[in-house]
Amino acid sequence: MKTGIHPQYISTDVTCSCGNAFTTHSTKTSGSIHVEVCSNCHPFYTGKQKILDTGGRVARFEARYGKRAK
Repeated sequence: MKTGIHPQYISTDVTCSCGNAFTTHSTKTSGSIHVEVCSNCHPFYTGKQKILDTGGRVARFEARYGKRAK
């Protein structure tokens, strides 16, 4: 690597809006990052994810075109 062209890679504190805090490394110079969602409060990671059905696309297709008899 060339010297003098890369930003400093420093330890950074990350704070979520839910109150969870952890430390990582980043090139952000302030040393702290505030995020709205983390793995502690995101529905995908907490198991509270809702899977939405798009209205039965197969059923709409079959109703529109019908099943063709062979």
